[in-house]
Amino acid sequence: MCSIKYLYNLLVNIVDLSSFLTEKTIKKINSWEEKFNVKIIVCSPSKSRLGVFIPKRHDYHLIKINNNLNKYTFLITLIHEIAHAVIWQRYGRRVNPHGEEWKAQYKEMMLPFLNPEFLPEDVLRSLSNHMINPKASSVRDLELSMILKKYDKHKSTFISEINDGDEFYIDNAKRFVRMKKLRKNYQCKEISTGKIYRFSPLAEVKLI
Repeated sequence: MCSIKYLYNLLVNIVDLSSFLTEKTIKKINSWEEKFNVKIIVCSPSKSRLGVFIPKRHDYHLIKINNNLNKYTFLITLIHEIAHAVIWQRYGRRVNPHGEEWKAQYKEMMLPFLNPEFLPEDVLRSLSNHMINPKASSVRDLELSMILKKYDKHKSTFISEINDGDEFYIDNAKRFVRMKKLRKNYQCKEISTGKIYRFSPLAEVKLI
């Protein structure tokens, strides 16, 4: 993702959210930007997170969102981060970032979007279940993540979709073979070294 200093220098070029959200969602998001003194910036993807909230350092809070998210993942991530802005303004550092206060705020802000006007049926159903007790990241919800990935422009193959014995490689070009499914993850062996690794079900792979 972009550095914080770089972000503040870019604020004269705030992104047009119409490139990332549906028309029906933009009005509400823009009202929250003004109400909670938030600036939204879209950056090159981070491998560790979809978005991040940065508390006010000058005249406003910053929210960074990855630029490769589909419109539904973008919306969910953005509301997640705006909820952080609200909780920060209300409590500062006095509460857990993903504690009960944040969960309640996130649910309240997501509720208007939990209908077919904004989300396709499969996303709506899975997200509704997720919001009963939202996690610190939607990526930790395997079912929701898999459904959201269906709407990405560039389709991915997950390790959970291949078979034991299949050989694959990942971004760093290391080659592996999938051995077996564990309780949550997948046990794999690096072909060149024989070392054993565990992969998340959402690990993106390329079959050999």
